[in-house]
Amino acid sequence: MGQNIKLAHPDVEHRLNNLQGMLYAACRLGAWCFDTHKHLFFTTAPHQQEYHMLLQAGGCLDAATEKKDLPGLPYVLSGELGLGWIAEWVHLQNGGHLLVILGPLYLKDSSIEESLQRLDRRGLSQHLRRDYLRILGEVPFTHADTIANVACMLHYTCYDENLSRDSILYEQTLKKTTEKQDAEEEKAEPKNDYGRLLAHENRLLQHLSQGRAPDQDTGGYQGEIQDFHLRDGMRQLKDNMIIFTALCARTAIHSGVSLHVAKTREGEWIRQIEQMRGFGSASDIIQGMYRDFQRRIVQAGETKGLSKAVQDARDYIRMNYTKSLSAEEIARYCGYTEYYLTRKFSKETGMKLTDYIRSVRLEAARVMLLTSQKDIQQISEELQFGSRSYFDRVFRQEIGMSPRQFRETRGKGKTTS
Repeated sequence: MGQNIKLAHPDVEHRLNNLQGMLYAACRLGAWCFDTHKHLFFTTAPHQQEYHMLLQAGGCLDAATEKKDLPGLPYVLSGELGLGWIAEWVHLQNGGHLLVILGPLYLKDSSIEESLQRLDRRGLSQHLRRDYLRILGEVPFTHADTIANVACMLHYTCYDENLSRDSILYEQTLKKTTEKQDAEEEKAEPKNDYGRLLAHENRLLQHLSQGRAPDQDTGGYQGEIQDFHLRDGMRQLKDNMIIFTALCARTAIHSGVSLHVAKTREGEWIRQIEQMRGFGSASDIIQGMYRDFQRRIVQAGETKGLSKAVQDARDYIRMNYTKSLSAEEIARYCGYTEYYLTRKFSKETGMKLTDYIRSVRLEAARVMLLTSQKDIQQISEELQFGSRSYFDRVFRQEIGMSPRQFRETRGKGKTTS
């Protein structure tokens, strides 16, 4: 406090400083000291800027300031944000007043979730919301008896007199809203990041349902929609990514991708998400997942008019192209003879079954060359091309350049060959 401020009792300032230390050690309550114009002299609370905003936003600082003419009695305020504060005006020897506030604290009928919901109405950004989730987690939940004892201690410190617990005042400053106001808030355009990101998610899914990549205005997705009030940021990011993956899989199913393919790919991407060890790989995984479902939706559109046998064959190939495939095995899976399936496949698609297998593997090779650090020999083996020379020859025939040239020109030389 300022050196020129003299309190009602000669050693109140010293005693108040001691009280602050005891309170924070006992129940993690910080102390605040304001003048009549709500100017802050000092505080012992952590997260001073954030807690100060909560004190103001909850209406408690205004409510406390209005009570400066009240006889020296402590009072407990519960504001719009669900946080409690213990306050008392101290009368100075020079005729002035000083406001001492202890807090914040949670009362038994308050919760972190309610505070965050009320902050959301004020347009709190997603980044700040996560910060406040962590900060509010440090606010103590305080029993009514403890609150009364602290209020009595505060009064004794300021006035050197004992006070009956019955003299403590309680006031709730929570503003009431009408049903009409509540309805208008529900209809209003979302002002916070939650509403904005939810709309962004819907745009992405709409693009996906049409087999389109996100345009420049739509942008990408980083798994930021839902907040599960978790302290583990990595767990929360994974949960959001899993939810978005499930939504993409459902969109793919509604857009014509077979249930088996969509759910299999969903499971594979969720496995990759769970294995994620750092935040840096989140963007690559979510973008790869989105492109995967996008390609399959496009392919599903191309299969319109194809018989179930041919569609099943294409799906099986795309799900197992890293394995050694034969026409006999594919026909057995589809429930037809090899002779019948190969002739039907060629008639409906205009290409041989073996050529289609090769085209799928070449498509996968292009993606792997641009998005992985695997050497070309390893890619050739994983995609069942056999020798490196055969892979080079087939790739050159289809793409017009060797795998190494493709990687260097399209991937800007980022990976090794």
